This record gives sequence, C-alpha cells and structure tokens, in this order.
Amino acid sequence: MSSKLYLPLISLLTLIIIAALPTVPTLADPGDYPPNPIVALSDTEQVPVTSVEYPAYDYYYGYDADPGMVTDPPTKITPEKFKTDEGFSGWKVHIPEGLPLTTPAVDDENVYLGGGFGSYSFYAFDRDSGKLSWYFASGDDGPTSAIVYKDRVIFNTESCIIYILDAHTGKTVWCEWLGDPLMSQPAAAFDKVYMTYPGPDGYHHLTCRDLETGKEFWNQQIVSELISAPIIDGDSVYATTLEGTVYRFGAEDGELIWKEKKNATSAPWIVGGEIFVTMREEKSDGDATYQTEGLGSLSKSSGEQNQEELWAQYRADYLTLGYNREYESSLKQLDSSVGFSTAPSTAKLEHAQENLGLSTVSGVWGFQGSRLLVRDGISYNAQGDFLRCLDAESGEILWENEYKCEAGGRTLTPPSMAGDYLFVGSSDGEIICIDARDGDEVWSYNVKEPIRFQPAVVAGKVYFTTDFGNLYCIDTGDKSLDGWYMWGGNSAHNGWGQVN
Repeated sequence: MSSKLYLPLISLLTLIIIAALPTVPTLADPGDYPPNPIVALSDTEQVPVTSVEYPAYDYYYGYDADPGMVTDPPTKITPEKFKTDEGFSGWKVHIPEGLPLTTPAVDDENVYLGGGFGSYSFYAFDRDSGKLSWYFASGDDGPTSAIVYKDRVIFNTESCIIYILDAHTGKTVWCEWLGDPLMSQPAAAFDKVYMTYPGPDGYHHLTCRDLETGKEFWNQQIVSELISAPIIDGDSVYATTLEGTVYRFGAEDGELIWKEKKNATSAPWIVGGEIFVTMREEKSDGDATYQTEGLGSLSKSSGEQNQEELWAQYRADYLTLGYNREYESSLKQLDSSVGFSTAPSTAKLEHAQENLGLSTVSGVWGFQGSRLLVRDGISYNAQGDFLRCLDAESGEILWENEYKCEAGGRTLTPPSMAGDYLFVGSSDGEIICIDARDGDEVWSYNVKEPIRFQPAVVAGKVYFTTDFGNLYCIDTGDKSLDGWYMWGGNSAHNGWGQVN
C-alpha cells in the first residue's frame, strides 16, 4: 500500500481515539466540582487496608479514601522506665519505624502520635504508663501532629487523607481523600474541623467540615499551603501561608475578612485585639543580601501592622535556602522515601523556598518556625539560637537565653507553657524547663536525640518526641503544670485548656 494512503487512515484513527477519550474538566471555580467522597463508618464497621481499591471519578482529583483499620501493631511495643538526674520518673517508647516524630496530643486517657513522615501507623498510648492502648493502620502515609477534640482524634496524612477517629477505640468515624500533598495540621472548634488542601483549580483551599459527618459548610481559596495549621480564636479562623500572607476568615461562614501579604514566617498567635507573628525582611550589606526575622503585631480588625520596625529583628540565615545543607539532605532523603524525587507542583514549594528557605515536602510538613505565644502581655519565642521574652506592648526584650547546638536544623522548638514555666526541646537532645519570669533554667534532661517538635505538658507530665522515633514522658510530680495538650496548646492551636 502506498504511504500516501496511510495518512488519511492515521488521521481518521486519531480522530476516533480522541473522541473516545474521557473529557477532562476545565479548571474553573471550585463550586463547579462535586465534593470528594466522604467515607463514613459505623461503630462496628472497619474495612481492612488491603481490601480497598481506588476508583477514579470523572473529576480527576476525586478518590475514595482508604478508611484504615484498628489492628495489632507489626512490632510489639513495650515502654521503658527511666529516672532523670533530678529524680523525676519517666518512660520511653520506641516507634518501630524510627522516623522523626511530631508533637503528641494528650487527653484524659491517652497520648496520640503518628509514626512519622512516611509511616502508615498511628498510635494511642496510656498517658500514665506508656502502654499501647490501640494501633491504627492508615490508608496513606505521613500522619501529621494530631489534635484531640470531643473524643475525636483528628490528623491528616501527607498523602492525602484526613482522618477522624474515635479517641477511645481508634475506629474511623469518617475520612476523606483531599489532595496531595497535605503538609499542615487540622484545627477544631465549634464542632467543626478546619483543614487545607491543594485543589484542582491551582489554589489551595481552607475547608470547614462537620466534626461527626464530614459535611462541608464552606470552602475558601487561599494562595498556598499553610504554615503549621489554621488558628482559631473567637469567631474567626486565622492562617499564614507559605509565601507569608496572613488571612482572617469568619469561622462560621468562611467570609474573608482581610488578608495581608507580610512575609510572615510562623502561624499567628491571637490575643485581645492583636495578632502576633514573626516576619521576614531582606537586608543589604554592600552587594550582598541576607534575611532577617523579627516579631510584629497586626490589627485584628484590619490586618494593618502596628509597628514601623519589627521587634527583636536579627539576621536569620536559617531562612535562606541551602543554609544547612546536611540537614536539608536528610529531608530530601525523607522525601525520596515516599516517592518525591522532586516535589509535585501542587506543593508550591517555590513559595516555601523564597520565604522560609525550605525545598522539601517533609521540611514544610515539619515546619513550625519561630512561632510565639503571649500570656499576660508577655511574648515568648525561640528565634535562631535564642529563647526570648518580650514586652508584648513595647517590644522591649525582658530576658533572653542563648543556646548553641551542633546538630543541623532549628536550634530550639517553639516553647510550650504551663504554669509559670516554659518547656523547649533542642536539636542537641535537651528538654529544658525555664522559669518564664526571669529566664532561669529550672531543670533539663538530655536524651541525646534531636528534639524538633514542641512538647506537650499535661498534669505535671512533659511529653516530647525525637528524630530517632522515640516518645518520652517525664513526670515532674507537679500537677499544676497543665493545659498544653498538643501543638499550639489545644485543638484551636491558640492557647491553654480545652476548646468548646
């Protein structure tokens, strides 16, 4: 047959094939898309992980969420007891995957903790003894820091599901496949759950769901993933995105009240009529440029900055991409372990690179920045090598402590506060108790493993985790040290005690 006869046949076949292909939806307003399917389970129903398939829907981002299952852990976990130099008793459990762990969440019964970036495991341990209460095998990897709220344990997986579990049994209440990757924690208040995810329209979305059913109440576009988590205070939800925009939404209806691009580098802390946040500024020294970080406050009503100059503003090389290559290399290895040789475009890591000096999914997943807390008009935060105490009205530094660590990454965790005391961990492995009134060190204990995440402090016990896959509990015996139940203090991530 002549080659000239092939051409019309090939063209005809091409048209037939194209016509048979499924139509790909045009990226439009998110309201044009049906919601992702929510998997809701009864009290007795638990679907084994291996039995669930993932059928694609007409809209390309919709997948059934694997609801996971409560089962026996793959390896027996036994708590080990120890004593500190001060005579405090404690226990330690080793999570078999040996991955870097996040801040645990604590309630009246248990300590709740995921198995780390890349893990499919989620654990509940008795908060007093460290014995395993239940084990949950998730349908996707990378559980974030969990929150516990009204007998529900809530967390997402980096890829790509939000889970709501019964705190007593570990059984799935509901779950939903949201998007890939998920790099921030959920928040909860008012019987609602707030969470972000990357949408098919090129934006990230802040969504508000019913605690018990997953029904969506509202959904708002935001420019990128959040730093750490949504923050709830009063009738509003606040958030900082990776490229530094601070948002305020109505918690009930999702109305955008304001947004301000501030090169913010931490999740906000809200108190009274002010929003406290750390911010980045680029400075010049001759032909060279460098990054600085300082504290500032924004008006709660308008978002306008209250200061002309940032407080406690110092050079911040840790916000420069490639500053700590050895630690960055370890984060790239974590990314590679879950299949991210390069990050997906939905992660929008270009925003994190420019504003935070981060280039990995695992780096953003674990980023807490120099997040501060404010109590009684005093601000406390860990910034670079310093733990600082400032007057939250004038910005005057009241005291500061310097810590030098050999390990890479951030030197100190964000502080937790219980009673008159601050609790921080260091990348050299120290858990440190500091008198908030004068900055004096009260006690410390070195576990010789990097501590990256903010500790929890409940009923006199200090709970913290390490990069080596260990969960520690130190019992100080002082039950007045209480109220910091999880990352940010509670499920709203903005203070002490339980949330309504």
